[in-house]
Amino acid sequence: MQFKGSPQATLGMELELQLLDPKTLDLVDGILPLMAEYPPCPWIKPEYNQATVEIISKVCSNIEELEAHTYSVLATLQARCQALGMTLCGAGTHPFCNRLVAMTPLTRHLDQYEMAGYSAHLVTFAEHVHVGMLSGDEAVEIMGRLKPYLPVLLALSASSPFWWGHDTRYVSYRQRLLASRQTYGIPPRFKTWREFTEFFDSAKYAKIVDTIRDLHWDLRLQPDLGTLEVRVMDAQPTLKESIMLAAFVHMLIVYLQCCCRGRKSGFLLAPHHWCLEKENYFRASRLGLEANYIEDEQGHSRPIKAVITDILEALNTTADQLGETKYLNLVKKHLESMPSYLRQRQIFQRSQSVKAVVASLVRELQEETPRFPIFPLPVYIRGDEAQNYVTSQYCCGLPDFS
Repeated sequence: MQFKGSPQATLGMELELQLLDPKTLDLVDGILPLMAEYPPCPWIKPEYNQATVEIISKVCSNIEELEAHTYSVLATLQARCQALGMTLCGAGTHPFCNRLVAMTPLTRHLDQYEMAGYSAHLVTFAEHVHVGMLSGDEAVEIMGRLKPYLPVLLALSASSPFWWGHDTRYVSYRQRLLASRQTYGIPPRFKTWREFTEFFDSAKYAKIVDTIRDLHWDLRLQPDLGTLEVRVMDAQPTLKESIMLAAFVHMLIVYLQCCCRGRKSGFLLAPHHWCLEKENYFRASRLGLEANYIEDEQGHSRPIKAVITDILEALNTTADQLGETKYLNLVKKHLESMPSYLRQRQIFQRSQSVKAVVASLVRELQEETPRFPIFPLPVYIRGDEAQNYVTSQYCCGLPDFS
């Protein structure tokens, strides 16, 4: 298996959004009619279940390009959903849907359903960020170095406190749901690209996986794309927060790349024993920005907000070099403001209604898009032509990231 390295730290993003009935605000199995109305488009694709639509960005050289492209695609998608009697929402889980959402009838997804059983119906929504890697060995090295930062990214992105109409007492219940699934969670540690490929060959021979996409780790190597994919984050209610997190991931990885290449000293957070890694992960999913982070093998802890503040301070120079200082400042403000899980809980405390929570999430996303130009809507395709398009485009499998 060859890693098609990228000479630059290119940037890309995937956003999984909820398809809703605008009257009931419940999830709607709307991806098939939506895709039937879209001619071939590399930026919009279906996901595992029929209540999800995914925006996939183009490969971008900087965060401004990513922001402009993603907002324009979202505006187009919003308009198309409205024409079909649907609306969009961003969060790690739907706060009150308690039915079994239908699977998307594509070969790969149906195969996964056979393996996952009932847990396949635990519907969650995520944000994934891709950053270009020079080589497979560098990607493996950065993956290992990035593992201690997963709780930080989880705490910053947490947006799933509700499940089936209940406050779960977790800020990211999405992570607890995914913990029940095969090949999800914190990745193992590998020393070299060769060691990873030997593991993958063994996993494939044992029929654990068929392709790289069958590994759903929170950090995933993408050899065909030449990227490291960061998958730990909940989907965000706003594009502003999504872009902020993408920029933070970009800055952090570029900083770690410089450390690995000897141009900077200090990796900030050291790798832990797997048990301590899991504990930090659990604390972040349970308490978010109020969690305490275990910093060393002796068990010393500090508030995760203080840990994040130190990270942001260390990233100042990198942010300036990448032209991302304003996004770094957004992360700083995010620490002191009300993150999504607190906003959702505040709405519920005032209204005692999870439907009101969903209405606020829908409103947050809708209020952003009018500021951005909408791509020309593609010509509709209908009838047999539409069904043939869905079958040909999606049963063969589009890449996760273009």
